[in-house]
Amino acid sequence: MELPHSKIVKVKIFDSEYTLKVEDEELAYKAAEYVDKMMRELHDKLPNQSILTIAILTALNIAEDLFRERRDVGCIEGEIEDLLRGLSSKVDKMLSL
Repeated sequence: MELPHSKIVKVKIFDSEYTLKVEDEELAYKAAEYVDKMMRELHDKLPNQSILTIAILTALNIAEDLFRERRDVGCIEGEIEDLLRGLSSKVDKMLSL
């Protein structure tokens, strides 16, 4: 599938270069930099592991971060909805006086 307004960028992750078709060039570079950093940190901790294992562990760590963020955002959204309902109820009471 062709991305609208797509650009071709080259990124380097763990000493390998990848050509990507992206919509947001800056985001692609930041993501590649983040993945590279995470892989290098894991490799430093687990130097005897294969690159494939390092890549999979990195993917799992990033996925765990994503799910944690989604859960936290969901909790915050729920709190905001509760506050808005409370405020709406108070406004309704004030208007009916």
